[in-house]
Amino acid sequence: MAFSNSSYQMPPWLRPAAQRLSPTIRTLVVALAVPWLLYVLVKPARGLVDDYLALGPGVARGQVWQIVTALFVDRNPLAFLNLLGLWFVGAAIERTLGRQRFLVVFFVPGLAANLVVALLSAWWGQWALYSGCGDSVLGLFVGLAVLYGPAQVRVIGTLAMPARALAAIFVGLALVGEAAYGAWAAIFGTAVAVTLAYILCGGRGRDLRGLSSWLQRKIGQRRWRVIEGGRRAKRPDRFN
Repeated sequence: MAFSNSSYQMPPWLRPAAQRLSPTIRTLVVALAVPWLLYVLVKPARGLVDDYLALGPGVARGQVWQIVTALFVDRNPLAFLNLLGLWFVGAAIERTLGRQRFLVVFFVPGLAANLVVALLSAWWGQWALYSGCGDSVLGLFVGLAVLYGPAQVRVIGTLAMPARALAAIFVGLALVGEAAYGAWAAIFGTAVAVTLAYILCGGRGRDLRGLSSWLQRKIGQRRWRVIEGGRRAKRPDRFN
């Protein structure tokens, strides 16, 4: 039995989630989630991923496809966080840039990061296994900062912050995590990825100046705290 569109209305609490799942985002999420679930749940598949699909020393033996396939496989049990990030910002960037440009912003920084990691690992003679679309997702957050700048992004509940501040936090956490593990090739790869994403989304430096001004204001507010009297004015609606 078929139902017309008018006979079914999505529950209001599901609408924000559905709005973030455009056909492009849905396809990417499935393409990234299926290999990850196979790796997590099917133990025999792990050897295939580690030896042939993740980015590793096989590149030096001619397995150059790993630069591409490493984007679509993820050995990290917390890879769903990348999928969550893609879902969170992907559709908004696609609506602003269009499908083709969005795909360029997603894939080019990730592929460039993998290439940088492969070249530096070969040069230093120190190999590790790299996988996942983390740098591509970071590039999307950088794109969000470029396109929406000071607009307030609702993160969870009533917590909101400027888009460029949110991007800076995620990029900073990624770099600190890579430094903690001594993954220096990955640090350079991430730096290249976020720089390319910034340029591809039209960044011209004003966003960095805006972020610097926002940080200076926040630091000043912490140093000189003002005690206000009376009832605070109601906050304006925020970008969701």
